[in-house]
Amino acid sequence: MKQILKNKLFKNTVIISIYIFITEIMFEILGSTFVFDYPILRILVSSIIIGYFLSLMLNFIKSNLLNKIIIIIFSFGISFYAMLQLGFRNFIGNYMSFNTSSQLGKVTDYIKDYFMSFDIKFYLILIPFVLLILYYIFIDKRIKTENYKFVQYKFVNSITVLVLLCGFYYSTLLLDFMQNKYQSIENKTLFKNPSMQSIAINQFGVSVYGLLDVKNYLLGLEYSDDVYLTNGNSDSIVTDRTIDDTIWQKIIDSEEDDDYNTLNKFFISRNITNTNEYTGLFEGKNLILIMMESVNNISVTNKEEFPTLYKLYNEGWHFKNNYSPRSSCSTGNNEFSALTSLYAINTLCSSNIFKDNTYYESLFNVFKNKGYTSLAFHDYTDYYYDRHISMPNLGSKYYGVVDLGIDYSNEYKEWPSDVDFIEKAYDIFSKEDKFSVLLTTVTTHQPYYTSSTYGDKYLDLFSDLNVHLYLKRYMSKMKVLDQALDLLLKKLENDKLIDDTVIVLFGDHYPYGLANSVLQPMFDYDISINQEVDRTPFIIYNSKLEPREFDSYTTYINILPTLANLFNLDYDPRLYLGEDLFDENYSNIAIFSDSSWQSPYAFYNSSKSKLSYINDDYKYTDEEIKNINDIINSKISISNKAIRKDYFTYLNNKFNEFNESN
Repeated sequence: MKQILKNKLFKNTVIISIYIFITEIMFEILGSTFVFDYPILRILVSSIIIGYFLSLMLNFIKSNLLNKIIIIIFSFGISFYAMLQLGFRNFIGNYMSFNTSSQLGKVTDYIKDYFMSFDIKFYLILIPFVLLILYYIFIDKRIKTENYKFVQYKFVNSITVLVLLCGFYYSTLLLDFMQNKYQSIENKTLFKNPSMQSIAINQFGVSVYGLLDVKNYLLGLEYSDDVYLTNGNSDSIVTDRTIDDTIWQKIIDSEEDDDYNTLNKFFISRNITNTNEYTGLFEGKNLILIMMESVNNISVTNKEEFPTLYKLYNEGWHFKNNYSPRSSCSTGNNEFSALTSLYAINTLCSSNIFKDNTYYESLFNVFKNKGYTSLAFHDYTDYYYDRHISMPNLGSKYYGVVDLGIDYSNEYKEWPSDVDFIEKAYDIFSKEDKFSVLLTTVTTHQPYYTSSTYGDKYLDLFSDLNVHLYLKRYMSKMKVLDQALDLLLKKLENDKLIDDTVIVLFGDHYPYGLANSVLQPMFDYDISINQEVDRTPFIIYNSKLEPREFDSYTTYINILPTLANLFNLDYDPRLYLGEDLFDENYSNIAIFSDSSWQSPYAFYNSSKSKLSYINDDYKYTDEEIKNINDIINSKISISNKAIRKDYFTYLNNKFNEFNESN
């Protein structure tokens, strides 16, 4: 063994390979995603390939000192990247991608919040790096090494070994037993297109995922969406909605673009849902849809501190199993998904990158088609999201903080008052005969670690609570939101609009500027498991409703089709990838951005490709789990393709062309 280690090529290969593999195992253990399964073998092989390739390159550098420096820098880069990914997933709920670099300048505002929420155990991933440094200081100097002299036959042998290793690795992408039985995306496809980050990291390791992500970014390659497509439709469903597909079928017959026809055939083949007992319940009423910044269930379980939110939640309809999945661009992407019932591309900021897309089937447009005035309001600038462009393309007139004449600060820690926001916005939309309105609040936005006007304003109200100061600052900001909602209700009552207005509230995401350990004391369930930290309020309120609690598992993706049915709008339910929550065939599954899912019976963790049962009322077969994953991944992939291809602009134009020609 000592003789082998004297050869620099083999010694460096051993050092680098072991380093990468140990880092990969620690990454999974620290991220609670470790599963002893076949992907471990694939990750070991990739560690050896990377180690061997880098060692071949280093063999051409004669200086041992320079060799060590390069290995140390490379090793630190591996560990630091893995540590950042652990923190990013803990903070955002998903792994980061270089495709989100367009948001990098804005994300720097969150750096302190990111590290404040950082789990201290993540730093343990630097242990292999510390051991590497100690090895070079105390042990390596005792082993004299010599370059592996590349005479012709040795060079050929070295390349042959590398090719054989790569060939063996490639075979692991093809072999059936190396494919997770619940995984709908083939590993070969996933290796080419690692758009499902959690699954890719589970199968290939964080190092290979990082290399694939960098490769696609540097080469300007877009992640394709050519994955297995299935609708999961049941031929037995007979609908009482009538939609004439004559023109759509002509569009399909004449279309020569394969991507557009893939989308056409997917959407036209989906089931048309039935009407139900809730259809038209709110027909003719006004709509106020409120996306509440960084709101979780703390806001609706504390009557004394937040009486208005408590009232709306307990006197209206609420869905106790609602979640707001996070992505790398949560507020913008989740707002977009609520308005379109499409899955945003979680590796980038869809609402900005594709802001010029139009959506004739959006919430704003289907209300406008029914005679409503559609308006959108937000009490901040376009610094993070280009709403002055995207909102009109979604079908609404838009008012930002400047348009509303609200005082604001460019300083990250200070946010405008939601009370001022409601005051200004109400004066505009309440003058319309029939309105559908989006209000996106901001006061409760992070940071919570530092003093701020609204973070400190109501601290005295929470002085008796035995919780962290950061949580008290969050609750102080929440008090402002509660007062804003109280003002809204009073204005509607004074103008006699309260009975004819439906208020729908949902959270864009939980307050991820706060660590789980800070939030946990306010909950009677464990928020660290099964994405429970992403549980948020979803409320439908009207003064004439009888209070009711629903136990359906849901997310913001289902808001649009549910409201379209409740208001009896003219819409095609096939164009929405969410579902009407009151449909008799509702799937009753909450889908997260990394393809994990939660049902009344179990939680499927895509990072582990593993199912954990919540209760014993029902047990899924392997075929059922695979089918659910197929449906979820096909919906996400078809949605991503539709966004990239600006499909709904295309489809609307085609409908108009055929109508004009006839």
